[in-house]
Amino acid sequence: MFILDRTNPLTQIVHGRKLSYLGPEGLTGRTANFRIRDIHPSHYGRICPIDTSEGINVGLIGSLAIHARIGHWGSLESPFYKIFERSKKAQMLYLSPRRDEYYMVAAGNSLALNQGIQEEQVVPARYRQEFLTIAWEQVHLRSIFPFQYFSIGASLIPFIEHNDANRALMSSNMQRQAVPLSRSEKCIVGTGLERQVALDSGVPAIADHEGKIISTDTDKIILSSNGDALGIPKQTEF
Repeated sequence: MFILDRTNPLTQIVHGRKLSYLGPEGLTGRTANFRIRDIHPSHYGRICPIDTSEGINVGLIGSLAIHARIGHWGSLESPFYKIFERSKKAQMLYLSPRRDEYYMVAAGNSLALNQGIQEEQVVPARYRQEFLTIAWEQVHLRSIFPFQYFSIGASLIPFIEHNDANRALMSSNMQRQAVPLSRSEKCIVGTGLERQVALDSGVPAIADHEGKIISTDTDKIILSSNGDALGIPKQTEF
């Protein structure tokens, strides 16, 4: 039995999206070999390649990718956009690792060039668990988001593509150790996902109308809106 970690809002939402090889009838940190801990191509868009535990359990405890979900038959699924040659409409579908290996999947930041350009556009893609470079006309599916293969914690690291993997691993874990401030401040540099992560955590109290906070205590927040004072009760208890 696990107790929910409530150090900060990020910790709560990440704790609920953990994956583990450990537990009853599972592996242990001393018996698991390197092959099990390593990254597999089927993890793309489903299990984050960076966000894992440090120490003896590295590679044995991971995190779901930001858009991954558990399908009807219990397999991890990732969303993709299906590309049509004669239509501009995008159809989104969720695929398991067994199904998406039959498609040529382009990265989320790959787009088609203008029809007037005669140059052939070459994009990186994934096919049958191998990474290769193909022409855009050969692409079947496209990832819906450039950060699709990262977890929630890793997707909050600015410029993660220019950082070392070990530093990104430490950053993913250290973010969950941050203690909430008495006076919250907006980060100077971010990735743009901070607001959505905070809302999905369920911790922030959301007012129905805009206004000015005039007082707070342990039970409620008093908000002044159009001359009227509104009380917003706090739902979360620590």
